[in-house]
Amino acid sequence: MFRAVLADLLTGSRIVLGVAAAGALVVDRIDLFSILLTVAWATDVFDGRLARSSGRRTLFGETDMVIDTFVGASVLAGFGLSDRAPLWLVVAGTVVLGAVYLLTKNPAVSQALQGIAYGAALWLIFISEDATLAVPLGTLAVLMLLEYKKFFGKVLPMFFHGVIAVVKGERYEGPSTDTFGSQGPGA
Repeated sequence: MFRAVLADLLTGSRIVLGVAAAGALVVDRIDLFSILLTVAWATDVFDGRLARSSGRRTLFGETDMVIDTFVGASVLAGFGLSDRAPLWLVVAGTVVLGAVYLLTKNPAVSQALQGIAYGAALWLIFISEDATLAVPLGTLAVLMLLEYKKFFGKVLPMFFHGVIAVVKGERYEGPSTDTFGSQGPGA
């Protein structure tokens, strides 16, 4: 039970981390932004591992992708509110992609929103003069190594199937899940 509760705490913490990361961008604290984003990415990896190892259904398991989408939207909002991107474009893109995701639950739409946000974040971190900002890049590389089977075996195929569904105008629910959903055993 402890692992399931800890998994929920990690998942829920990403809501706070997303808002805090946006705030760090607004006040031009790129170092803090990079740390908060790195922690958010790490909690996304480890909440699933904890949930699966708990053998129980978690409170936030069914909303994990919604929370991930929120973090991406928060990062985009931070770019808009800090004048690093046109606010109207950020709002339009976030509202459109967020609404399409919430209406269709197509994971490719969520992943596209997150990809835009994280791509912009990585670029900002990359061009920063502070060498310590390489920590998120290294952390991302380590997380990708830890999760390479999931990334190449589940995430990428889910994204491409979702894109195909959008192009064809079909509904795509993502891969089938067991009775525990996305944050339980076997996921």
